[in-house]
Amino acid sequence: MIDFERLIGQFLISAGCPKGPGNWVCDRIGDWHLARQAALPVIRLVDGQNRPFGWLLGYPVSDAGILLNDGEEFRIPELSLSSDSALEAFIYSFGGRFASVLLGACPRIFLDPFASLSAVYSAHQRIVASTESLIPYDSVTRDRVELALEIGIPHTEGMYPLDMTFRHGIERILPNHYLDLREWRTVRHWPKQPSQPLPAEDAVDEIASLVKRNIGAVVAAVPTYLKLTAGWDSRMLLACAREWAPRLELFTAEIGDAGAATDCDTARRIAKRFGLKHHVLRRENAREEDLEEWMFRISYSTSERRGWQAVTMYKRLPGGHAVLAGNAGEVARAYYWTDSDTESGPITPARLLAYCGCPVDEATTQRARDWLDGVPTDNALEILDLFMIEQDMGCWASVIQYAECDPGFAIFPLAHRRIVERMLALPAPYRRAGRLPRDIIVREWPSLLDWPVNRPVGMTRYVFRAKKAIRKAKLLLDEHAAALSKRRGLVSR
Repeated sequence: MIDFERLIGQFLISAGCPKGPGNWVCDRIGDWHLARQAALPVIRLVDGQNRPFGWLLGYPVSDAGILLNDGEEFRIPELSLSSDSALEAFIYSFGGRFASVLLGACPRIFLDPFASLSAVYSAHQRIVASTESLIPYDSVTRDRVELALEIGIPHTEGMYPLDMTFRHGIERILPNHYLDLREWRTVRHWPKQPSQPLPAEDAVDEIASLVKRNIGAVVAAVPTYLKLTAGWDSRMLLACAREWAPRLELFTAEIGDAGAATDCDTARRIAKRFGLKHHVLRRENAREEDLEEWMFRISYSTSERRGWQAVTMYKRLPGGHAVLAGNAGEVARAYYWTDSDTESGPITPARLLAYCGCPVDEATTQRARDWLDGVPTDNALEILDLFMIEQDMGCWASVIQYAECDPGFAIFPLAHRRIVERMLALPAPYRRAGRLPRDIIVREWPSLLDWPVNRPVGMTRYVFRAKKAIRKAKLLLDEHAAALSKRRGLVSR
């Protein structure tokens, strides 16, 4: 039996269902019913005559830089109701993590640019939900047992490809697609045309300004964490949060590998230099019940072994905070491009499925082929960019947010349509060099570049080198001992 209260910040939308699960908060507009776990904010959308038009779920940041609150009403401008394109422009004037449920003449559900408030749907049951476990089983929605076993979740880094889920008859709503609630099918609505390269300098200014607006809105509304590592993306977020840095709570997880050790050391140095609040989550083995709950919250939909194994550590953080997540920075760094990729090169279903870590069979290949057929460009680099957004963000990073915050919420400061447009329009050489985060840090807080990125500093370098040398020596000794034992065995025979 599902424990609905453990599904923090989740929701269920249905046509004709009289009530939601458990003691969730319920609302109704016409024949449409919304049930949501109490921690998930809902804003009612109304038209010019104050008639209900739909809901905004989650954590939308308005173009005035305000994080909308649970229970508010928001009036849609009359001009935005004049056409589909105008209504879409209104929706994507918001930043943050949200789903927009529009129940006018053409009812539709739009997700934010990274689908970071993830959603799935069952067409024949006329249900939309945050995760698959909220949709009842029937003769159609049985599990894909063989595929699930081959992907190996949660003990691999595998993902279900694109809109496929681990259950038949349940599909995922991908970024850049809306769900048509009359025909119960998804429709690609963006991009409408290939991106045109623009000067990097202009993009840096605009992206930094939008990220700062999103961060400022969150910090003004709720206590906020920033997970600071030695990497580019969290440091870029800290640079954009400079104005609010004294109000942030920085943390770093001591997960136990060499990368985490560098993260902790670098984060401590940065926090000490600027007098910022920072604490390290000490290494702790995950409890079995915490591991199970983490996967329960995301319905075993994807894998993230590093975060999954750190679940008990993260539970030591006080709840009720927002978490600024650096996900999506890879979009600007040509994450899925290789050195040999060109605009005219081929992109095959097999290559896309390799990124997912899933088997190449008839069903998965057809999914990848259908997706390629629907992409509105022949430019291989743009195809890889869209796949990164729609697969890596929409089917992995966004899904795990339902498990990571307890009972706060995560938000991607890079989640804004204009930011995505500007990142994809950066010149190819600039993106291959991964220059955007560095240039934003130079613009906002250049002193943060006094420490190298993802490399140990100071005496820590020598400690890490010594540990590496000891591990290598131990490995050589073990190999030597094994070879000696084998030789002795041959002599004795």
